[in-house]
Amino acid sequence: MAGLTPSTALELNNTVGTILRRFVDDRESVLHLHASLEPLDLTAEPYLMSEEDQTLIKSAVGDLNTALQAIDMTFISRLVGMW
Repeated sequence: MAGLTPSTALELNNTVGTILRRFVDDRESVLHLHASLEPLDLTAEPYLMSEEDQTLIKSAVGDLNTALQAIDMTFISRLVGMW
């Protein structure tokens, strides 16, 4: 894909660093959201969701959290720590 390949080491490092920092932030956000949703009854005030919607939301966030937490962060942490 023309024009999308980084043209210098600096550009490559900046692109990788930005993506990995966003990933780490998003991973933490999902972890915290999962922890805060677990004890909530989303069918009650102020949410008033159906049981089905509650199950869908909690399952989606829970499954995403499980997948993200399973990722080996060894090299990601090393690279993010470089910036």
